[in-house]
Amino acid sequence: MAGTPTHRGGPLSRPAELVLRLGPDSLSCGQARHAVRTFCYAHALPHLADDAELLTSELVTNAVQHTGTLITLVAICDDARLIVNVRDDGCGTAPSARVVAVDAESGRGLQLVDRIAGRWGTTPHGDGKSVWFRLP
Repeated sequence: MAGTPTHRGGPLSRPAELVLRLGPDSLSCGQARHAVRTFCYAHALPHLADDAELLTSELVTNAVQHTGTLITLVAICDDARLIVNVRDDGCGTAPSARVVAVDAESGRGLQLVDRIAGRWGTTPHGDGKSVWFRLP
């Protein structure tokens, strides 16, 4: 299922919002990264684009790998801040950063989110959870 971004607001009207519905497949990560990067540039936040793209990729990857459900990504910018929320319809168990071996090829996504984001957290809901981060 291809993601379909919608934008509300524009470069001069704040807050602006991006809503993207993604399928539970490997293409979703690339679609989410591209949409969030474009959103940052369109709304005068190019200095946040690299970090936003990386953290979005980590959260969407986790949702695809661990839930296998549809994913809703919502990005909101207000002045100089960006908030990205990734919601899945899988289990409501909050994810947590885990300790991984030095030579492990995966498992560090939430560690990156914890180190780079200004704030981040999870919100359970009836049929899944949301994981969000704020920059800066």
